[in-house]
Amino acid sequence: MSDSGTAKTSERTAAIDRSTLFSLLGKAHTLEILNEVVLGDDQPVRFGDLQETLGLSPNTLSRRLEELVEVGFLERTQYDEIPPRVEYEATQKLEALEPTFRELETWMDRYGSEQLGCPE
Repeated sequence: MSDSGTAKTSERTAAIDRSTLFSLLGKAHTLEILNEVVLGDDQPVRFGDLQETLGLSPNTLSRRLEELVEVGFLERTQYDEIPPRVEYEATQKLEALEPTFRELETWMDRYGSEQLGCPE
């Protein structure tokens, strides 16, 4: 913990190999989490807010967030408060993918679930 009562988990600087990246992105809810963080309001997002917005179980969300911190997409900040407060924010590595997420959003507007025959 720092003197201000926070502990940050910093991004890894090592490159991610293609297989690891695709494996992580292919896991359930990973893209939903990243999309929420990247296209959100540029503020750190709290665990509870992500859980409420995405409707994920605490265990699933926790695992995905840990993986995303581990590969350096998210930075985790834990505050020394009661009740505990943990926030996540995009790292530079993830912010570099913002144009990709914007393009996916545009693509979904054009070819979204209705056109693809997928349930919403």
